[in-house]
Amino acid sequence: MSSRRPERISGLLLQAVSEILLREVKDPRINGVTLTAASISPDLKEAKVFFRTLDYNAQEEHEQVEAGLKSAAGYIQRQIATRLQLRRTPQLRFQYDTALDQANHMESLLQQTRTMSAVHSEEQQEKDPECPE
Repeated sequence: MSSRRPERISGLLLQAVSEILLREVKDPRINGVTLTAASISPDLKEAKVFFRTLDYNAQEEHEQVEAGLKSAAGYIQRQIATRLQLRRTPQLRFQYDTALDQANHMESLLQQTRTMSAVHSEEQQEKDPECPE
């Protein structure tokens, strides 16, 4: 039987980090960042916080935001320690969330497949005349 505690703490952690970034961290590199998810290890020692930026295609912007988040990680971790009152505060790691990019890529592949299938079926209909009944 697995514990739901890491799930609950992940939700609380995401909410706390969001509030801290919104109200307390003044680093201009993290303007426009959106936190998408948090996952915490079963032993509660390490937490990954996933983020997205406004410009989905700018690799340079992702790196700047990640650098800003890493520089603020110590401050955020101390604030989380006081807010969540855990025995041990998890080590924060920020990671760019690629799930939306992967979903968009899969959707474009599916769309290409649908288009190719439709073209193929039209060509097949042109080759095979309809049989009169």
